[in-house]
Amino acid sequence: MKEIRELLSEFYCQQIEFDIMKRKLQILIIDDEPEMLSGCEQIVSLLGAEPIPFSQSRKAIKFLEENEPDLIFCDLLMPDFDGMQMLEICQKLVPNSPVIIFSAYGTIDRAVAAMKLGAFDFLEKPFNIDAMKIIIEKGQKQRALLTERVHLLKLLEDKYRFDNIIGKSLAMREIFELIESISNSDVNILITGESGTGKELIARSIHARSKRHNNAFVPVNCGALPENLFEAELFGYEKGSFTGALHNKIGLLEYADGGTFFLDEVCELPLNLQTKLLRTLQDQKLRHVGGNELIQVNVRIISATNRNVQQLLQNESLRKDFYYRLNVINIDIPPLRERKEDIQLLAKHFLDIFLLNSSKEIIGFSDEVIEILENYSWPGNVRELENVIERAVTLARNNTIKPIDLPAHLQTKENSVADSSKSSLSEIKQKTIRDVEKNYLISILKKNSGNVTKAAAEAGLTRRHLYRLINTYQLNPSDWR
Repeated sequence: MKEIRELLSEFYCQQIEFDIMKRKLQILIIDDEPEMLSGCEQIVSLLGAEPIPFSQSRKAIKFLEENEPDLIFCDLLMPDFDGMQMLEICQKLVPNSPVIIFSAYGTIDRAVAAMKLGAFDFLEKPFNIDAMKIIIEKGQKQRALLTERVHLLKLLEDKYRFDNIIGKSLAMREIFELIESISNSDVNILITGESGTGKELIARSIHARSKRHNNAFVPVNCGALPENLFEAELFGYEKGSFTGALHNKIGLLEYADGGTFFLDEVCELPLNLQTKLLRTLQDQKLRHVGGNELIQVNVRIISATNRNVQQLLQNESLRKDFYYRLNVINIDIPPLRERKEDIQLLAKHFLDIFLLNSSKEIIGFSDEVIEILENYSWPGNVRELENVIERAVTLARNNTIKPIDLPAHLQTKENSVADSSKSSLSEIKQKTIRDVEKNYLISILKKNSGNVTKAAAEAGLTRRHLYRLINTYQLNPSDWR
């Protein structure tokens, strides 16, 4: 076409130099007009990229089924598949390749329509070389961003795949098989288990392996916010719906649309919020606080609790219909003390992690340490083991972790009398007292759901005295909340 010939002539005359790519980009060009196709091919070559021209949409589609170009230029009006149809096909076959639509009959309406359907840009014929150069540069940056996003998602998926949920016990292998079978479904899942067993890690692993992995994973702790604030955070609110609501705000459920919503400590939800959330789970619709409009949401619910569900159902602090809606599939994670064969494996895993940021050269654990770790009851489960290994790496004096590097309550065999040939009567008595004291603290904290005030009252101690004992034994009251 005349415009293309004039552009090429101008290009040669001015001897414009282009160096926009560190490597040759592959640019697919689709246009049914031979002269236009040839002209675009020459411009792309002169810009330092590799043109891949097609005059027929069907042949271009076959190419895209096996190849992924960096950018795609596509004419709007063509006999087989027009530009809008090709845009839709490209988004399915090569979603990370930006598509630029061009046409000799371009209008603002056509440009807006193409952009709404996902076109990266719209170029109106006749176009100049500078405009094409700018669009290619912009498209290259967009392609890099999309590629980096895929890379980061892959890293996220790798982080939460089975390799990072450590366990070789029969119980954990059964959990791995269950995760594999349910990840791509949309059924709601309830994960139960003691605090520190890795419930959120399991939830994230399910999300990472699901068809929703490209969308958000939104975790929320149901016991972390006051009831009046929690409802607004969960469902969103309208401007003026309460004091301080200065603007509209979408809720966490709406933010998770298309992804996974993780309700941690779900049994802490008050009954009225259980009722409202149940309606959302049934209808997949929600209403902002202070609003009237029903908003469609598509979320997969994964919940977790460390509470005794049956007891909560009996005392009616957990609605049965709400529970049955959440508990379509149950994953019960056994405590660490019930899968001792995983302890050494986990300890080695945490050791490797903490050595990455340490200058120490630690080769492993002494036999005495392994025996201690495997004989300890681990009330804090995997989280407690992780903290113990981090402390040991920090304090280690040799290239092997020894009992002296462990916390005081672990420096002798747990749940057994110390070897009398190596310990004095005084040491044995002190050890026994520590064990009884620590087990009592764990018992009252668990009984009172981690409430320090109530636990102190039951023990006949002041809050300050109880906190001092808690710190001595490195306990965390939130583990029982």
